[in-house]
Amino acid sequence: MSEEIKVVNIEKQKVEETKQNIKDDKQVKVQTHTLGEIIIKLEMPKAFIDEINNVFDEKEKTTIDWSPQLAGKIKKEKLVNDLLDDKMKGTFQMCFQEYMKRSGLVLGKTHQTVLNNAWINDMFAGEYNPAHFHSSKNSLVGLSSVLFLKTPDTYGEEIINPKTPSNGHLEFIGGQQHSLAISQLRLSPKVGDFFIFPYTLVHTVYPFSGTDQVRRTLSYNCDIVPNVMVKPA
Repeated sequence: MSEEIKVVNIEKQKVEETKQNIKDDKQVKVQTHTLGEIIIKLEMPKAFIDEINNVFDEKEKTTIDWSPQLAGKIKKEKLVNDLLDDKMKGTFQMCFQEYMKRSGLVLGKTHQTVLNNAWINDMFAGEYNPAHFHSSKNSLVGLSSVLFLKTPDTYGEEIINPKTPSNGHLEFIGGQQHSLAISQLRLSPKVGDFFIFPYTLVHTVYPFSGTDQVRRTLSYNCDIVPNVMVKPA
């Protein structure tokens, strides 16, 4: 991975491995295991974010309306495969491979990551993304992602319970609900945050209010396919 890209562990299910009363006891070894789907967050460099924003702002009129293919209740959802140059695609490919490495899944001899479709959502006040998951016509197994390119200064006043905000938040939904499990993970990402997760993980984006600024994200799907299905370059 590039030194400019920082990988952040956001697995809420993992408890701290070293509570103070255990930390000082060298005879006690603690190891945690997480059952369920894995999410990683990478912090992408500002120059990379600016480059994508600039090319989209310049060439957005040439892109295809992708909203009929998507779940979002968002007016501007544009396919951007052709806007991303080889260097950008290479960076995304590297990030997906980082996910595979950190999840303990094996690539190379048996499977490869193959970039699928990428699209940009320009989300404004009142718009939202209902709970959904991603899929591919080419593979049953793959990775979804969302990169935050722009965020508004405010998501507006919460109607109730301001201590547990949801306006404009990204939420992942998975696993079983019981006393010792976390089945929902709600986040308020900042520009540059890049989340990667399996196709099958349900997620949603809440609406916001109180601003005319845009919440811009780029989503990229990546198939995981057997080597025999990958066409030579």
